[in-house]
Amino acid sequence: MPIPAPAPARSLLLGVPKQGRRWPGVVRAGVAVALPALAGVALGHSAVAAIATLGAFAVVYGEGRAYRVRWRVVSVAAAVMVLLAGVGAAVGAFVHDATAAGGSALWGMALVLAMTVVVAVCAFVVDGLRLGAPGAFLPLLTVEIASALPALGVAVTEVLAWSAVGAASALIVSMSGAVARPRTPERAAVGTAVAAVDAALSDTSSPTSRRDAVRSLHAAWQCLHDAALVGRDHPLTRTLRAAHLRCASAVDGLDSDHASDIDDLRPQVPLPRPSIRYRLARAAHLRGRSWTIVARLLVAGPAAGLLALAFGVGRPDWAVITAAMILHQGPDRVLGTYRGLHRFFGTVLGLVLLAALSTLDLTAAALVLVLAVLMAGTEAFLVRNYGLAMVFITPLALVLGGLRTHVDLVAVSRDRLLETALGVAVALAVLWTVLPGSYRRILRDADEQVAATIGRIGDARDPVAVAELGRDLEFDLHSSTTAAIAAAHTDPAWTRTRWPEHHHLHELGYRILTRHFGPRL
Repeated sequence: MPIPAPAPARSLLLGVPKQGRRWPGVVRAGVAVALPALAGVALGHSAVAAIATLGAFAVVYGEGRAYRVRWRVVSVAAAVMVLLAGVGAAVGAFVHDATAAGGSALWGMALVLAMTVVVAVCAFVVDGLRLGAPGAFLPLLTVEIASALPALGVAVTEVLAWSAVGAASALIVSMSGAVARPRTPERAAVGTAVAAVDAALSDTSSPTSRRDAVRSLHAAWQCLHDAALVGRDHPLTRTLRAAHLRCASAVDGLDSDHASDIDDLRPQVPLPRPSIRYRLARAAHLRGRSWTIVARLLVAGPAAGLLALAFGVGRPDWAVITAAMILHQGPDRVLGTYRGLHRFFGTVLGLVLLAALSTLDLTAAALVLVLAVLMAGTEAFLVRNYGLAMVFITPLALVLGGLRTHVDLVAVSRDRLLETALGVAVALAVLWTVLPGSYRRILRDADEQVAATIGRIGDARDPVAVAELGRDLEFDLHSSTTAAIAAAHTDPAWTRTRWPEHHHLHELGYRILTRHFGPRL
């Protein structure tokens, strides 16, 4: 039975998938940065107003979500960004004071360890809840940037205050369309799904287009669940149902991509996500993928920091964030390797862009607008092509971390390239050598969880408990599919031996869902 292979290298490295209308979110990201920073410049705080960008990062986490839940998501993300900005600034101040007093360069390991703990905790939560991109990246970037500010004379309280201003801007901008056009997120999600289904049906030979269609359909249904529209006779629900049926009919019976995302598409409305408590409890299984990610991060962070210090580079945090951003997205070694290439070459192009910007004599207001454009570019490409996103992220981080101070561009570029290369090397070494057989354990654990949930459904008698178990089962089936894809990418020969058992379990799980849970289309 065929199992999935990674997309061609050219597609993974150079492809920029279409994901519906991206420009509204891109504009929101830029505006959330520009508004508070320009206000600060106008009020005479041009030296520090750009710090508001750290809190404004939260706006990204609201994209694609119905306004009914968006405000909560952005509020939580904003609180996290402000908290981590304070943590980064406090640790950075401690390290700066210690080294300025003649202490060893090893004091820099305090920041390395703090960043490692932050990214490990954030990655566990993000992976456990299956939140997807940008995941733990922006929280860790916030810590890194904030840690550099005390050395420039910025107090920790100033970092906290301006980050809070940016966080408020993120919430306001994110919710700005709720009154005038309250159904815009739902319409955008359904429109993206319909377009993806049309593209898949026009090119039935493309596994990638079919997978994109299935992902878009699931995302759209979750958006409608968040908006409380599922189960109601609403035009958006009817439109999405029709697209879902067309896609399900097209993929039914296909044998070319077993263990792919199309296995998770049936002529049935997907159930809402299970509770946060269930998802985090599920992630706490020591044999699952979340702990594998955490274990690799706990090894890679200190290793990258120590290696950077051994090479005498003054910013070990750059090596740490490079290694962490390659590893935090998941345990798939093939996709992680491509992410490492994206990180390095994107950084090179980002430094070229920074060099071009450094030739301009920008006013404080103009610099804010540049930061807004860089933030918008980050939002435009972070999910679609990590390499292109790094072209914008690199100058964004270096400009914010410098706050208009004069820097030796040659030295900064040299150090950034060296630490990026060290971080990529450490990440790839950890990815391929730490817990090298984890993909087997992760797939077995995911399949065992599916089987256990099926057993609990058979034993349950309370209708409320049964309904909750149905949501849990669908979530577990998706997790099992993800684990199977990673295993197939890593070790096709072993995965083929495992495949009949895995496929049978999936068929049983989806028969139970079809028979007992959720309205059929």
